[in-house]
Amino acid sequence: MVNFARMNAFIFDMDGVLADNSDFHVQAWTDYSRQYGRELTIDDIKSRLGFNNREYMRFVLDREPTDAEVLKSTIEKEALYRELYHPHLVTPPGLVALLEYARREGIVCGVATSAPEVNVRFVLDGLKIRPYFKEIVDASCVKNCKPDPEIYLLASQRLGVPPAECIVFEDAIAGIQAGNAAGMRVVAITTSYPGAVLAGYQPAAVISSFSDLAVTCPASSLIETAIGRKLSLA
Repeated sequence: MVNFARMNAFIFDMDGVLADNSDFHVQAWTDYSRQYGRELTIDDIKSRLGFNNREYMRFVLDREPTDAEVLKSTIEKEALYRELYHPHLVTPPGLVALLEYARREGIVCGVATSAPEVNVRFVLDGLKIRPYFKEIVDASCVKNCKPDPEIYLLASQRLGVPPAECIVFEDAIAGIQAGNAAGMRVVAITTSYPGAVLAGYQPAAVISSFSDLAVTCPASSLIETAIGRKLSLA
């Protein structure tokens, strides 16, 4: 059993957490993969949420992709995703209130995402939320993608906060596994999977949106216990 110390960092996944965009990634991968003669199902794609482009292309091609093929997907598929999602880019309910609370209370925030840097710019700058985050770790910063804990451990290191004092917000199964493996508490959000599915991977709590944290619930109680004070998002 991990002995969790007092938490003083929030680490956010990006896709499906800072942006409710999973369906647009599914559509983009579906369309992009057809050039390789693959008809991917929703389950094919969603089961790999949180993976990087190399892992997706390994599945699409059914072999190890070349660096050129990975780069091509990073450019072309991600451009297609941004085109599809851009008209729908909006800050998730309750997110800014949580980020403002963290700023007031001196809780440092970071992003740990399997997305390429161009998508990070698209979301964080498009939503104008980049100033809330002290550190941003993207796919280019790590060798191993989620569910390996590398990305969360690196975020913890860069934030200067021990893993046991970090809480992760995740929507993907691979992300929950990565956060747990890093020795962090994970709050799962049901933007990509039903709560019953996410609960099977043992997050510390499950929410449907950040707005849930404005009232007493298992997730808000977990956070309050960790930080030792009231979670006030009014």
